[in-house]
Amino acid sequence: MRSFQGFGRWVGTAEVFSGEGRFLGNGADHRVVQDLGGGRTRIDVSFVGPFKHAGHYFIQDNGHHRLYQGPANVGYAETLAENLVDANAYWAALGLSQKFFLMVLGEVQLSLALMTRGEQLIYAVVGQNDRVPEGAATPLPSLVSGTSYDLATDPQAGRGELFLHRAGKWSGELMTLDGQRQNLGARPYSEMVEPKSEKLFNITLAGGFAEETRTVGLYTNGWQAWSLPEQPLAGSYSLYGGRAASGTFHLLQTGLRVWRREVVTHDGTQKVLLRQWFRGSERVGVDFGVLQFSER
Repeated sequence: MRSFQGFGRWVGTAEVFSGEGRFLGNGADHRVVQDLGGGRTRIDVSFVGPFKHAGHYFIQDNGHHRLYQGPANVGYAETLAENLVDANAYWAALGLSQKFFLMVLGEVQLSLALMTRGEQLIYAVVGQNDRVPEGAATPLPSLVSGTSYDLATDPQAGRGELFLHRAGKWSGELMTLDGQRQNLGARPYSEMVEPKSEKLFNITLAGGFAEETRTVGLYTNGWQAWSLPEQPLAGSYSLYGGRAASGTFHLLQTGLRVWRREVVTHDGTQKVLLRQWFRGSERVGVDFGVLQFSER
């Protein structure tokens, strides 16, 4: 596998949510990623928002994995593809651990950082950054106007809808890997969302690693969603502004468990999806990709 491709200057405006999914504010996110040669990278980072931090750290790229070597950030990341990393790290200045995935879509990065202290989720950071060419002006941030005072009680974070629960279809291809990260190829995948009422909806999932088509009924309060009784998938997820989610489901007939994370772009047209598949505590597969939204 070639090294993860994310060099350059990246600028964006993240949305920061509390562990309960309440909007806390935006964060100005600036990163400069430099290739030092020999598989070594330096990242200079500045984040100013509900929490703030500035510093740098080094990464040693070893092909299928990357070591975060501090000083600002230490940890380990899997390089699942040339444009996707899935990391577990620790930010010492903040006292926060981080479960983080980031996917590069050309000149855009989408990411979700779940930041914990102990087992308590403190922040969920939904990121979208643009690569800025050398010498170019910094683009205006993409954000929803409003105040955290008002938006903290709005599960839609000012957008007027939950992007992930809109009636319509997400479709595309997911790259699939086995438990040892061997490539199983791209497979068609889709999710059809059918609202039944303000708080009830069905999702039909077809393709990907598990391949079978399943329809699951879910209940939502805008902050979370969870399966109704006697469904083929049993589980729940947390929502962050209606455009990012993380949660776990059990496939009752196969004995598999899937941890899924997803982030929708600011304009609602695309989302990135990452799913880790387990049997017990053993990972048996991974699938991931970019899905396009259509109203039907």
